[in-house]
Amino acid sequence: MELSKAVGLERPKGHQLAEKIASGSINPHANARPPPGYTAQKIAFLVWLIICTYITLSSLATTSNDQYEVFHIYYQPLFVLVAMLWLWCVNVRYFEAHNLRYDLCFSAHDQRYLLSCRQLLQVTALGTVIVGSSATLFAWHGSRHELAAASLHPPVMYCLLVALVLLPANVAYKETRLFFSTTMFRVATPFREVSWADFLLADVVTSLAKALSDTERAICLLISGTIMQPHDSDQVCGNASWLIPLGLSLPYAWRLLQCLRVYTDTGARPQLFNALKYSTAFPVILLSSLKYQVTPNQWDAYYKPLWLASAFLNSAYSYFWDLERDWEIKAFTSRQGEPLMGCVRKPPLPNKISYWPGFYYYLMASNLILRLSWTYKLSPHLRHNHATVMGFTLLEVIRRFQWMFVRVEVELRKIQAHKPEHGQLVPPPPPPAAEKEDDENTFLI
Repeated sequence: MELSKAVGLERPKGHQLAEKIASGSINPHANARPPPGYTAQKIAFLVWLIICTYITLSSLATTSNDQYEVFHIYYQPLFVLVAMLWLWCVNVRYFEAHNLRYDLCFSAHDQRYLLSCRQLLQVTALGTVIVGSSATLFAWHGSRHELAAASLHPPVMYCLLVALVLLPANVAYKETRLFFSTTMFRVATPFREVSWADFLLADVVTSLAKALSDTERAICLLISGTIMQPHDSDQVCGNASWLIPLGLSLPYAWRLLQCLRVYTDTGARPQLFNALKYSTAFPVILLSSLKYQVTPNQWDAYYKPLWLASAFLNSAYSYFWDLERDWEIKAFTSRQGEPLMGCVRKPPLPNKISYWPGFYYYLMASNLILRLSWTYKLSPHLRHNHATVMGFTLLEVIRRFQWMFVRVEVELRKIQAHKPEHGQLVPPPPPPAAEKEDDENTFLI
């Protein structure tokens, strides 16, 4: 006990602990002990994952082309949604491990419903088991031409996932599940004051627009009754359906309305330019959907050039906003920074940073590449390849995962400036000597 006092490791007790948690100097989820049997659960999950992956891949290798396509219609969007949940767990795990109080970004009311990384992993693992088990059984029955049995798995899986979110029973963190569904409803009806949780979820949903649109198509097939025959309802649920551009447009429309609401409430003019950014997504979606409504000659001669121009505008505007506003890195508007070549300068970083400087430059470069990942659609043999489509959809999820680190850091920096009672939320800038020694003393990621 005396040694722990000497080195400052003794944990505060009673009201002292409560005061430190409230002030933001202690993360209530950091260094929490795992529950009994947690290691055994992880081993069991990994064994299950390996078995399911092997059975699924081997079954898909022997199934027909139609069944292979149906498999991707039902399960590809959910794989992407599950991947986003796992990456959010990684975000939270990093914030907890380095005592970055990301929870302070949320309102005091919303903070009560945030889960620790370990709790998030439990919920995410449960969702993964539902999706993974259904996918394995569907592929296995499909490879054995047992179509009646295979057709049962998608509707059962979707019902279980809805129940996982909306079930009123006091299981699987009921209050947090209902908080998520309530926040999602607020995002879909953006006519009220926008909280940080509303904004964050809406931004994540824009990165999941393709997965949500594909989910909409899958549900359309389930409702239409053509569970195992996707081609029979091509005009209703296929590529020519109006449901696809509608599903893609909704997340951007929600975010645009949020920006207008924030401008109405606060008078912050940058929100108008942010709304304009989201509006640039609509021409891209509309022109892309026209590909299935016009002749190939009309597409190549008129609509394709317009689609290319609108896509480049959307990517350029979004990339500019990521750096200048979301991350507060003045890469385009500042004349500071070391010259690299000609008129090109090294983007200056903010004075207070939490990560190794090289990480920010990596984010800027990778974000640019990932913002342009839509260009794979220019190659028809890639655009119609399910594995390629899923890969590029996952790249957008990874881009959002990386974006989250700096976006939370920027928000904490603002909170620290306006609420100094929370203490030091963002590490101070490294001293000049440390910068000369390759930033050895900066906070490494």
